[in-house]
Amino acid sequence: MAWLAVNKDGTEWIMPEKPVRGWCGHWEYSEEVYIESEQGYVPIEIELPKGSVYKLLGKELTWDDEPVELQTETERR
Repeated sequence: MAWLAVNKDGTEWIMPEKPVRGWCGHWEYSEEVYIESEQGYVPIEIELPKGSVYKLLGKELTWDDEPVELQTETERR
């Protein structure tokens, strides 16, 4: 599914896989990609509007919390 995390500065993010704590108070997730025989890493994350995490989870997250995986209704049963 997708993972929600909050950076040290309070910005809220959604990522396709579980992120890791990076430098300077940011959660990080990137994937290795190949384009025209070139290899590199691309960050895959979307910044969410403030308050989105609370609306999706029903609770606040902070930098001190671990990322939380969103689950579908079927997965919760």
